[in-house]
Amino acid sequence: MSNSIRTLVASVVAVLFSISLFDALFNLNKVIVPGVSNIYNALGTSISPNLITVVIFDFRGYDTLGESIILLTAGLVVLLVFGRGRLGGKEE
Repeated sequence: MSNSIRTLVASVVAVLFSISLFDALFNLNKVIVPGVSNIYNALGTSISPNLITVVIFDFRGYDTLGESIILLTAGLVVLLVFGRGRLGGKEE
């Protein structure tokens, strides 16, 4: 690809991204529901009789997801540090 075509494609992508970003920012108040407790009152009582228990379990799910990501990252770092020699090179 020539340099001018790359510049044109990059410009079109940047303009489309900017338009979608500004649209999302200016129409954000239509997406946000001010009463999240309405959702928990409708659905949470079927899961647990206590609203606080539902919120705590919800945050524990995010906490478990974070711990899983940390363990995955630690495993990848160990594999990179103690891997099979140099990347792309022949072992001597």
